[in-house]
Amino acid sequence: MEKTVFFFDIGHTLVTGAQASPRRLLGAALNLDETQTKTVGRLLMTLPATEPETVARAVSASLPTCDPAVILREVRRLWDDQMECVREIPGATRLVQRLKAAGHAVGLISNIWHPFFVGFQRSCPEIESSADYRFLSYREGIKKPAEALFGKALSAARRDGFAQIWMVGDSYELDIEPARNAGMLGLWVLCRPERERGLLADILNGTKPAPEGCVPDLGEAADFFQKKGLL
Repeated sequence: MEKTVFFFDIGHTLVTGAQASPRRLLGAALNLDETQTKTVGRLLMTLPATEPETVARAVSASLPTCDPAVILREVRRLWDDQMECVREIPGATRLVQRLKAAGHAVGLISNIWHPFFVGFQRSCPEIESSADYRFLSYREGIKKPAEALFGKALSAARRDGFAQIWMVGDSYELDIEPARNAGMLGLWVLCRPERERGLLADILNGTKPAPEGCVPDLGEAADFFQKKGLL
């Protein structure tokens, strides 16, 4: 069996969270327009902040017309909610345990900010402690789908002698396509097909390459890897 590492996205792949993204929630709370919401979203995902006050100061600097006191209040509220909303997707820990027991390595590649990562650590302590690699957007200063993030993960895995490198994620655009462009194999967890209709059509039409595998939910991933001889 080849030495293999499996990188996982976190949100909607290993865990669920709030109904909307942090940028959407903060944008709604601050009555931001679409451009401002996107700016704040990039900031949240790439700022190496471990407390809400640092985030609030950075958001205030990017939104000079907004009241800093209101920004601080809403960032603190969102920060707390993000830590509390995280829930493991059934089977996630078991899958990681099986991969580790088979002698494989596990890593994380995720667009994430600190409070959600803390929620993930609390919700999935065995997954987090089992991770051999962590490439998190807020620590690296870059976010998916930037291939540089996947390139860092690929370089680390190859340096450690891994021959097969998989990316497991729920988004074709953010996970599978850039990972495959960087040189990884891809397992697409198509848990939200209504969001991927256009990309599914592109794959069926041959205008986008199909990943190495596709499963409807994370519970099917173990069977897929077993058929590949990896479990």
